[in-house]
Amino acid sequence: MLTAEEIVGVKSSFDMVFANATDMTTAFYDRIFELAPEFRPMFPGDMSILKQDFISKLSVLVGSLDQATGLLSGADLLGRNHLRYGVKPEHYPVVGEALLWSLARGLGPHWTDELEQAWRKVYAIIAQRMMGAGASPPQSSIPDASRRM
Repeated sequence: MLTAEEIVGVKSSFDMVFANATDMTTAFYDRIFELAPEFRPMFPGDMSILKQDFISKLSVLVGSLDQATGLLSGADLLGRNHLRYGVKPEHYPVVGEALLWSLARGLGPHWTDELEQAWRKVYAIIAQRMMGAGASPPQSSIPDASRRM
C-alpha cells in the first residue's frame, strides 16, 4: 500500500485540483482522446455528467486511501461497472497516463517527482483492483458451497 506521507501528499494535491475540478476533468478526458481517439465512441457526446461523476468517484477513492477496505470495495464496484461499458485491461495504461498528465497540469509547480510516484502507486492499486473485479463475478453471485450439500 501507500505510506502515510504518500497518502497525505495525494490527498492534499487532490484538494488543490478539486478546486478547479472542471478544468482538471476536461483536461483528463481531452488527453484520453488525444492519446487514444479510438476510445471516443465509448463516451457520451455530452460529457458534463460524466465529468462530475469522475471527479466525485475519484474524490471518494482518494478519501478512502487510509481505509483500504473502502478503497478496494470502491475500486471493485468501478471495475464491474467499467467492464459493462466495454473497458478492457489495455485501456487502463492510457487512462492512467491521462490522469497523471492532467494532475501535473493542474498542480503546476506543486507537482513533484515524489507526488507523481505516489499518484502512480494510487492508480496502480485502483486499476489492478478494477481489472480484477471486472474479470470475476461479484461476491454475491458466487454460489455458496455449503448450500450444495
